Amino acid sequence: MYLLYAPKEKFGLLPPNKTLISDEVKFTQNVAYCPKQYWQKLHLRFGCRDISPRFFKQLRLKRDLKTILLFATGGIGDTMWSMPFARALNEKYPKSNTFVVTEKHGKPVWDKCPYVRGTVENAFWNVAGLVANSDEVYDFSGMATILKQQMRLDPVEATFQMAGWPLPKDHEKLRPRLTLTLDEGRIAEKLLAEKNVKSRLDTIITIGIEASTSNRSWPFDYTIDLTNRLLDDGFKVVWLGKSPEFSARLLPPNRAPNGVVNLVAETNIRQAMALISLSDLYIGPNSGLMVIATSLLVPTLGLFGAFNPKLRAKYYARFTALWGKLDCAPCGEHWTECRHGHPAPCMKSILPSRVYSATQTMLKEYPRSLTEKLPLE
Repeated sequence: MYLLYAPKEKFGLLPPNKTLISDEVKFTQNVAYCPKQYWQKLHLRFGCRDISPRFFKQLRLKRDLKTILLFATGGIGDTMWSMPFARALNEKYPKSNTFVVTEKHGKPVWDKCPYVRGTVENAFWNVAGLVANSDEVYDFSGMATILKQQMRLDPVEATFQMAGWPLPKDHEKLRPRLTLTLDEGRIAEKLLAEKNVKSRLDTIITIGIEASTSNRSWPFDYTIDLTNRLLDDGFKVVWLGKSPEFSARLLPPNRAPNGVVNLVAETNIRQAMALISLSDLYIGPNSGLMVIATSLLVPTLGLFGAFNPKLRAKYYARFTALWGKLDCAPCGEHWTECRHGHPAPCMKSILPSRVYSATQTMLKEYPRSLTEKLPLE
């Protein structure tokens, strides 16, 4: 519940019951009661102002919400940033039904999430009725790419700020949480065993070989160099990613180190989650698989360039960020390709030797016990 003002200098003097975006929000004398954060956000983007008095803000937190809709759109990592807020909703409204609107590729990470009722694919025909019939609707899209005030925050912090909620004091509650089944873990163990990797005996290092946009990807030659060093140390190395050009089926033999378990383009998201959960360490650029690894409490080495890790990994546990900080970084740009070339200079500045050294430190600092790695319900 919000009180909005449409500035006269922008909208003129509005007639009674005038709508600008939604039939739910009707302006009289340029002031309107807005029932949902979803519409409040859109009206602010349109040029309106939030003039909610303090008692409105207090009343918001005292409502009894039965049906809640949460838009968690964008990439894999983006949708997971909304998980801590979904958890907070469940704690405050334990009898409510919270549904998550996300893209098809984001639905698997919400599967079996204990504090939401289910997911809805993001399509206008699919969600318009749900928006109208929900008691509250939250939408945090743009917080990492468009909304300048929120872009200065850690994305999880931004969700709470946009909702007008206080941050949980327990930082553990600010980490996304993923749920795997026993069967998924056993299938992952079997898959690794077929590749001569014994998850209960071997030290497994999983490398995400790419990011969802090329300006955040680490040079592939660097991945090969690091992989060879780790294999020489006797570690088992697993590659994960989605681009077929890096798969074992298409990669030239001289580009794949002997002994690497190349599962690029061979797994779906749930399978990748299960494989990462069996790892002793995950290494990869700032992207969805990195967020998955930290959410599973797998020790994680994140490689950053375009983004300041302090604004992307503030609440991650067992985590180390290596930042290729140059004069042009952080640029904060979600480019498909860096304007300075590919691979991006900031990512090229993170040398394999630096990552290898950090790997040794991480394995010593965060050893995973067998019970942590074993698939459990």
